[in-house]
Amino acid sequence: MSNKIEISNIQINGEDKKGNPVFQATGTLNTVAFTALTIQYKGEPIFKLQEVNGHHKMADSTYTRGDRIAVARACKAARLEKFATGAKEKVSPELDTGETIHIPATVNEDANDASSDELAAASNILAKIAELDAEAVAAK
Repeated sequence: MSNKIEISNIQINGEDKKGNPVFQATGTLNTVAFTALTIQYKGEPIFKLQEVNGHHKMADSTYTRGDRIAVARACKAARLEKFATGAKEKVSPELDTGETIHIPATVNEDANDASSDELAAASNILAKIAELDAEAVAAK
């Protein structure tokens, strides 16, 4: 039997002990309302269906394994759609499709566009690199 899952809301519901965002999804599974919260598993948030007193082991759950997997997949898809991969909502791209910008590809082109302060800073950095290289050679 196919599950009909509808996610009505997904939001950040605080942080866990390690400062990771906890996502909360609400929706329906075959017309029965559910709430799912994330836990961290191998560095990624995964959704767990909430029942009385939190999420339960498979043996103690009123949901089947298939229900739990289907809801978790739907919640993850909704989380990624709204928040991309992190906890912040997606940002609009700065460029329109097909729009391009020129990025200087050579030192000369970059130098032509740089301010005198940027050129002085670059010169100081190159001098420091040369000094460190000379010290490294002398230490051998």
